[in-house]
Amino acid sequence: MAGDDCSLHHDLRSLTPKQQIDHQENQVLTCALQVALTGLGKPIDHVALADVFAASPWFENLARYSDMFTDMGLQTVPSSNWQFHPLNDYYPRVKSTLPMVEMVNLYMVSGSNWPLHQNEEALAVSQNMNSKLHFAVHAPLADIPVPHTEVYRKEALLSGAAGAFFAKHPEGVMVKLLGLAGSRNVFAVADLGECLRQIAEYDAEIEVLLQEKLDTTRWREMTVDLTITPESLSISNVRQILFAGGKWVGNFISPDLVVSDKHREVLMRVGEYARAHGYVAPEGVNCGIDYFIAGDDIIVTEINARWTGGLFPAQFISLLGVQDAAVAFFDMLPLAEMETLSHFQREYLFPGTGRDFSYIPMGFTPFSTEIDGKENYFTWQVVTGDFAAFVAAKNTVLSPQALPTAESILKEALL
Repeated sequence: MAGDDCSLHHDLRSLTPKQQIDHQENQVLTCALQVALTGLGKPIDHVALADVFAASPWFENLARYSDMFTDMGLQTVPSSNWQFHPLNDYYPRVKSTLPMVEMVNLYMVSGSNWPLHQNEEALAVSQNMNSKLHFAVHAPLADIPVPHTEVYRKEALLSGAAGAFFAKHPEGVMVKLLGLAGSRNVFAVADLGECLRQIAEYDAEIEVLLQEKLDTTRWREMTVDLTITPESLSISNVRQILFAGGKWVGNFISPDLVVSDKHREVLMRVGEYARAHGYVAPEGVNCGIDYFIAGDDIIVTEINARWTGGLFPAQFISLLGVQDAAVAFFDMLPLAEMETLSHFQREYLFPGTGRDFSYIPMGFTPFSTEIDGKENYFTWQVVTGDFAAFVAAKNTVLSPQALPTAESILKEALL
């Protein structure tokens, strides 16, 4: 896993300046998923990680995470089965050192990991199924409810072709572009002028998807994972998407989140659609579905034919037998507080017997970023139980600059 999203639709050698930054940020965050795989795997598995993990202080922290995974009761991939490769030459290096294994698992089939799959048909399926534009065109034909959507080339937008669309949606419009993970290619704009400013660096041929912006006072955004085989479709890992300050901040996972019969009917239809377009394997493939609900009403906004970010915390929760509600989120920590956080993680490590909450470490990124004169890095975790108690506890041992997203989740997202 090396942040493969961008290579599905773009030549990595000809990215725009913003795409280059976004791609690098995605690669950095994907490193946290690499760490999580060492905890979700088995002793016979192998995991490839960024070579930066092999240097101090990241290797020592990686070892601490491995110990915590084991102490929580997980099977783990032993350090003898960790490989380290440079991100800019990741998959060729993995191929050259690949041990004898029964199966190679990929985050998704992409152009980046061509050395491992070498399958033109699988790549074409992945490109289509991970394309917001493809879904916008084909989903209505499969009787899948989607928001009002129109697709334009940038040159048409420059000529004012989408004026009627913006006039019909004065509350704002969602703009979606091909490639790049998460919110890096999805953003809200108030009008056509703002849309054009956001896509100024792209050439005139780029396709731009315009979609009505759903009223979040009525609609609640959810996501699930589908497992698709030739004979079956199954729904798992129901999650509510958490927002704060208009940005995605994490996932809320709870036994109380259930899929109604009417919603299930539509979600299974999405699975049938993906399977009909060739996204299927005998061992099962994962497909994430992002959708909004309001009562029995449901609108599907996009699908992700790959492992999803929410799949990882859901797997931790399932393997550990968590029964409480949980919040999974990325956050930022000053590098100087790495060991302080480590002690905090240990004190409240799942199952956190006798505590109001428990902490499940999932991963971290082996790169530091300077903010306000301090070096910071990303951490990825699940907090089970009383989230307010977690925030209060972390504030007693960590600085105000540590884990700021947790504060936003408590004050805005969990209301």
